Amino acid sequence: MCDTDDCFAVHLAVETGDDEDARSASEVSQLARDAAQGHGWVVSFGFRQPVMTCPGCADGRGPVRERGDCRRCMGRTDLASRCVYCLGQVEPLQPEAG
Repeated sequence: MCDTDDCFAVHLAVETGDDEDARSASEVSQLARDAAQGHGWVVSFGFRQPVMTCPGCADGRGPVRERGDCRRCMGRTDLASRCVYCLGQVEPLQPEAG
């Protein structure tokens, strides 16, 4: 979650899965931080805890006020499937085979 006041951004790109490989909470936290940074999130530290800033807030387009389909920040997308906050391109959902 973005630590900017009144920002609704959430990073959802980490999938830990059930690979039967036990990971410590510290390892999972590091995986999440690395994935977020790879998607433009800024991670700094304050009072011994990470401070997460979403790409939109970091670049002056935030805070995210409207939720949508963006996996990078959960922001709203425009008609071109681009997030209006972090500018991430959202892949259209594929129809399920059935």
